[in-house]
Amino acid sequence: MPRNKKKKKEGASNTVDANRRPAPRPAPQRTPKPKVKVLTQPGYATGDMFGIAAALIDDEELHVVISKGDGTFTDHTDKADSIKKFYEDSGIGEERIHIVKVKQLRGAGNRKLENEAHKYKREGYTKGVNYGTDYIARKYSPALRDKLKERWKVNINDDENQAIKRWLEQKGIPTSGNNLLILWSRFSGKGGDIHIEHDTSYTGIRQIVYRVADMYDAIIITGDKGYVKERGSKFDDIVNEVKSTIHPSKVFNITEFWDEKTPSLLAWGGNTRFGQFKLYEYFEKNFTHVKHLGFRSGNLEVMAMLGYTVRYMEEEGSESGRRMLAWKDIGRGKTLKRGDATGYERLLLSQPPTRSGKFLQEKIKEINTKIEEELNEEISRIIRTTGPKTDRQIADLKIKHKPEIEKKFRGEKRDYIGAHYAPRKKDGTPPTPISKEEKSRFYEGFNDKDMELILSFLRPERWIYKQITYDPIIPQKRKDYKKLLEIAN
Repeated sequence: MPRNKKKKKEGASNTVDANRRPAPRPAPQRTPKPKVKVLTQPGYATGDMFGIAAALIDDEELHVVISKGDGTFTDHTDKADSIKKFYEDSGIGEERIHIVKVKQLRGAGNRKLENEAHKYKREGYTKGVNYGTDYIARKYSPALRDKLKERWKVNINDDENQAIKRWLEQKGIPTSGNNLLILWSRFSGKGGDIHIEHDTSYTGIRQIVYRVADMYDAIIITGDKGYVKERGSKFDDIVNEVKSTIHPSKVFNITEFWDEKTPSLLAWGGNTRFGQFKLYEYFEKNFTHVKHLGFRSGNLEVMAMLGYTVRYMEEEGSESGRRMLAWKDIGRGKTLKRGDATGYERLLLSQPPTRSGKFLQEKIKEINTKIEEELNEEISRIIRTTGPKTDRQIADLKIKHKPEIEKKFRGEKRDYIGAHYAPRKKDGTPPTPISKEEKSRFYEGFNDKDMELILSFLRPERWIYKQITYDPIIPQKRKDYKKLLEIAN
């Protein structure tokens, strides 16, 4: 009996406790794992380095996987180590930079790179090498610009400002003024890399200098010294010519200034990549209006991302031109992807200014004509077989069949957009330069139409032409190799 009573009491007690149950304890908070996003970068893709660096700086969940040769082969385009160092110098943690060793950088090497990238992904996604360009098109803003200036150590202090000023004074370069033009030289194509058609023309530089010399307080030529045979001497010739013809202190050649190694340059770090950026920041701060002009290159992309006024030149029909149109201002300072436009805008030329560039442009056009003719033949065959098509159906058929026809001409086209015709090969193979007979068909320099387009950017606002004592118009010129040979003999 007592035992039953006890059970009853316990039962009653349980009922009361159930009615007075305390509030449930909150579940322990879990720290969400970051969504690791990974992009792949072949070790030869140095042109994409700056856009990718900007994306890595702005998005701390982003990782990059870079391919690098495993030592069993030699590839002069393998720049994985320098790419990695630039990212590290930009303040990106080593844990977000991954190196994958491959037996070749292209083809199977790219497939291995993509496979390895998936190992690092966690609840995120993988993207290709163009992701950096796309990121800037979507995310660029004054805040990102300022973040890049901070990470790339562009903001100069008083000591650096004075050190740069002293270095410029030693060279006789104006340290302040109203209008400054910076012309960028590129010779990496002739030096064995790709896109010879984007290399600088000495005649083109001379044409620009003469047309705008009276509009600017100073004109500075920077970037690559020149093709290996000249090593900058032709730029010196232009500078000396202008000194005697136009003004003794107007045009200055500072190409590859970072190799100078003088105490006055080392005082502001001008021998480093970030130090180079500081020089252009100095110009931006000490001149009222600064303009940068050159052919499409990663260096000019940096100048735009840092907030400077930039135009890049590119010829009609460029096979690689589509990528950078993502940064184009479509109106009200916005890109098509709704980010702020960087100011990196294109001057679309009808022709490159070099004879090599004109030759390569012609060959690419010929191949593209063959592709279009073969595509039209294929569409006609389909219509004969299956019946008439609407304009929309024909357009869809072209989209469908064009890639397979382009694939047939890929090898032939590669010779004209790669390093096949470079007069200097970095891989040690004998050079196969464009023949003088082929080049002699073309003029050196910008044609009148393209020069007017360039002037539309370079001409200062509300500029009033003044009377000058020299002829500013330098015509295109043609080299007659047969005559030169006769003279030599």
